[in-house]
Amino acid sequence: MTDPTWMRLPFRPERAAAARRIAPTEARSGRSAAAALGRTALAVALSAAFSFGAWQAFRWSTTTSVFALREVRFTGLQHALEPDLLARSGLRTGANLMALDLAAAAKAMEAHPWVASARLARSFPATVLAEIVEHRAAAQVQLGGLYLLDDEGRVFKRAGPEDAVDLPLVTGVSREAWLRDKGAAQLRLYSALHLLEAWRAEGLPAAALEEVRLEEDGGFTAFARDAAGLQEVRLGPNDLPLQLRRLEQLRAALARRGEHAARIDLDNQTRPEWVSAQLVPTSR
Repeated sequence: MTDPTWMRLPFRPERAAAARRIAPTEARSGRSAAAALGRTALAVALSAAFSFGAWQAFRWSTTTSVFALREVRFTGLQHALEPDLLARSGLRTGANLMALDLAAAAKAMEAHPWVASARLARSFPATVLAEIVEHRAAAQVQLGGLYLLDDEGRVFKRAGPEDAVDLPLVTGVSREAWLRDKGAAQLRLYSALHLLEAWRAEGLPAAALEEVRLEEDGGFTAFARDAAGLQEVRLGPNDLPLQLRRLEQLRAALARRGEHAARIDLDNQTRPEWVSAQLVPTSR
């Protein structure tokens, strides 16, 4: 058996075969590019159509009489008056509801001295809902003039007869001190509110408390009216609930004896458990 004979022959690729292998790939690539271009053009066309439709809808909604404002409905009003707030807001009947600048209207309402915050919302087809939060006046404060202090310690307006409030008067902070250092003065006013809160929490009648004078040492002098007349009560800055309970105990003990104190001191710093009273002379 003879071994096979191997011959070296040069490789010559056929031009037609190479063309057949390349042509389909190029064709598929061309079709893919055309399809991508078509999809892009379609997306652009749809986006343009959507934008145009949205613009037309917005233009219609801001001009149509269907959304003409007919009512502004208020909640939360006690002192501020609807006509005043409407005049400040610039809201007018017949204005397009969609075209209204409610943020600007709310800010204008908040310029009213009694308004702490205003929140406005559209209620279709023709109403604006105005939710008003007013300052809750807790006391009057003497600052060179009579002002109102809310329950968060904010001096929010000058008091006037139209406010019709019957509240304790806070004194002891001068106008000069207020203008010089409002932060320090504000802390002192917070302490007055703390006393008012403790007074009510202990069951003492808030209406009987006529004045709270803020003392320089951080304590208080309260002027409260009871059945026998006006009583001066000196309180220290610490543990107000305990001091007020001692006040009630002393008043009850004096009442059992048929006596009344014109002044009661509860701020003995060296002996906090001691209470002193200046009695009103009784006629015999």
